[in-house]
Amino acid sequence: MSPPRPRARQPGARVPTVPRPPQRSPAITRDTASARPLPRPARPDAAATAATASARSVTRRTLARQRSSVVRSSLLIMGHQACEALVPVAIGVSVDTAIVHGSPGLLLLCLLGLVALFGVLNLCWRWAARYGYGAAIDEAHLLRAELAHRLMDPRTRPGRPRGELLSIASSDADLAAKSVNYVSGLWGAAAALAVSCAVLLSVDLRLGLVLIATSIAATLSLNALSPLLSRRSTAQQEALADASALATDLVSGLRTLQGIGAQHRAADRYREVSGRAADVGIRAGDARSLQVGATVLASGLVLVVSVVGAGVLAADGAVSVGGMIAAVGAAQFIAEPLTNVGAYLQLRAAARAGAARVAGVLAAPSPGGRTDTPPRSAAAASAAPAALAFRGIAPRRPDRDPTGDGTDRGITLTVAPGEFVGVVADDPTVDLLRRFLGGDPPPGSLGTVLLGSTPVAELDHALRRSLIHLEPHRPDLFPGTIRDNLTLGAPGDRAPGDALAAAGAAEFVAAQPLGLDTPLRDRGLSLSGGQRQRLALARALHADPPVLVLHEPTTAVDSVTEETIADGFAALRHRGRTRTSILFTTSPTLLARTHRVVLVDGDRVTASGTHHDLLRTSGPYRERVLR
Repeated sequence: MSPPRPRARQPGARVPTVPRPPQRSPAITRDTASARPLPRPARPDAAATAATASARSVTRRTLARQRSSVVRSSLLIMGHQACEALVPVAIGVSVDTAIVHGSPGLLLLCLLGLVALFGVLNLCWRWAARYGYGAAIDEAHLLRAELAHRLMDPRTRPGRPRGELLSIASSDADLAAKSVNYVSGLWGAAAALAVSCAVLLSVDLRLGLVLIATSIAATLSLNALSPLLSRRSTAQQEALADASALATDLVSGLRTLQGIGAQHRAADRYREVSGRAADVGIRAGDARSLQVGATVLASGLVLVVSVVGAGVLAADGAVSVGGMIAAVGAAQFIAEPLTNVGAYLQLRAAARAGAARVAGVLAAPSPGGRTDTPPRSAAAASAAPAALAFRGIAPRRPDRDPTGDGTDRGITLTVAPGEFVGVVADDPTVDLLRRFLGGDPPPGSLGTVLLGSTPVAELDHALRRSLIHLEPHRPDLFPGTIRDNLTLGAPGDRAPGDALAAAGAAEFVAAQPLGLDTPLRDRGLSLSGGQRQRLALARALHADPPVLVLHEPTTAVDSVTEETIADGFAALRHRGRTRTSILFTTSPTLLARTHRVVLVDGDRVTASGTHHDLLRTSGPYRERVLR
């Protein structure tokens, strides 16, 4: 097989976009005159209140969805903590009834009772962890699924940097789901405190009241630190998201940055943003350290009061030796639930910060304000096949008659049902047309695309996807088998053999060890670039949409394979069929199989005809496709 045919770049073809974090992330916006970072605008009180309410709504919904697991986990943790609080009581009873009286039989019974108590304690903890952590994992998955559904719908996709959205869909979703853990943990700590206080009151009323008052004061003091923890956790998550967004932009445009020699400036910009994230993280760590120190201090204070009080009572003979052991042990155990309260309050602050960011994505209005427009249903759409009409497509408002030839700028083109049309245009124009076909035109652009008599942008999202399939130039393959990638996991009554043959992929799929059942690595990295491109084309052909839109589908294959693909595609889609195909390409091999080729220069159509006719009559067309 001959090596892949090199293809020259089109005039005006797009190179990878230089990252523009200043326009996308408020945290790194710069003044063009001073090149100094502008401060992040302060959030108004109303916005802060709305964010808090949204975080609470996400938390309430999480707890409602996992109600059964939360209740079970809470009860089991309460049982575990109650058993732990009863351990010093059991030891004290053993001392008073068995050791003081020197009874081996009673001592054996006490030991068996301690074994049973520790057995129940262990089982409660194991099952509480299973229910609690299992619910947190399930809820994190549900939140990520909701976020993915939101982000994959162009009508409702929030206008945030991709790196920030990735951070929210991963770490913030995990944090928000941990509300399950802190709720059950706080109930367990409350049960431990209640049992310990009951033990102390039963030993001596005065000592019990003093220790209970000390514990309540310590708990309220720890809870007073929660707002500080919540604010700093939120700031830390936002700073990390800003750094992640900038890193994503820089990596995607790394080659361009190196080409123009701007990598050092980009590195300085990332160093600044990541340094800001580090500073915010240190402040959040300071707040957590403050709470940990306060928790240890409170626990130590309770322990000192209990030891002194119990010792004085034992010296006066007011309590027995076993009672003193139970009192000191119960008071000492109070330190554990108090420490747990501090840890769970930290977790609550982080979970609320994550829930607020998740809620911000789920509740954000869509860019362009199109969510208020009711989508057209299947009944409102023209039945396929239908003509596809581009009307006055332009990236921004054009000047009327700029050339003095009596025409207005704006791409106007009609594709008849069943027609195979090739479009030769630069990459920005291709991107513009593809966004209009996807129902997501850029803000400020003009024009519309009609499918029959219905604007594509007004079609229901699911209906639009079923009628118009947009295959990207660099498609993605997913972990799973080749069959799963061709059918996208959906069972069907059609075998993919015809699509594989038309895409020139049948031979290499048959050569795989398991054929269609051969597993693929993430993004199809176990295949070559040409094999990945052919499988993606086969997937698009197997979907058999009424309108198929392709963008340079053969750049990674050799010329012989490209001939095979061109013939197979034309035969499968347009031999006695009513399917419509639009092909954005400069490949002469593919354009020769089209019914018609349209040459677009800027924002208007400058030539139209068959491939061979345009080669004879259009110099700009020859320069685009033959050089």
